[in-house]
Amino acid sequence: MLGIDNYTNIRVELSILNKRLQIIETYEKEILIEKERLNSIKQNQLKIIKLIEKDIKELTGIENGIYKEIVINGLNVSKAIEKISQEMDKDVSTLWKNYYPNVKKRIEKLKKKEEKNEAN
Repeated sequence: MLGIDNYTNIRVELSILNKRLQIIETYEKEILIEKERLNSIKQNQLKIIKLIEKDIKELTGIENGIYKEIVINGLNVSKAIEKISQEMDKDVSTLWKNYYPNVKKRIEKLKKKEEKNEAN
C-alpha cells in the first residue's frame, strides 16, 4: 500500500503545483499590464517636465518668476503675483496686465497637456 499512497500524494502535489503555476502566470500577466501602465505614466510625466523646462528657458524676468511660483512652487496665481510684485518692486496691476497673460497661456497649454495625458 505504500506505493499507492505515494502515488496519490504525488498526484495531489502535482495538482497543487499546477494551480500554483497558473496563479503565478496570472500574476505575471497582471504585473506586465501594470508595468506598461506605469511606463505610460512615466513617459507622460517626462513630456510635462520637458514642457515646463522649455517654458522656464523661454520666459524671462517677471514672467519667469510668476511661472515658477505657480508651476514649481504651487502658489495660486494671486499669491504668486503678489510675491513677485514685492520682489521686483512692481505694482500688482502691472503684473496682471502686462506679464500674467503670457504666463496664463503657457499654464493653460500645460494643463491641456496634463488632461490629455490623464485621458490616455
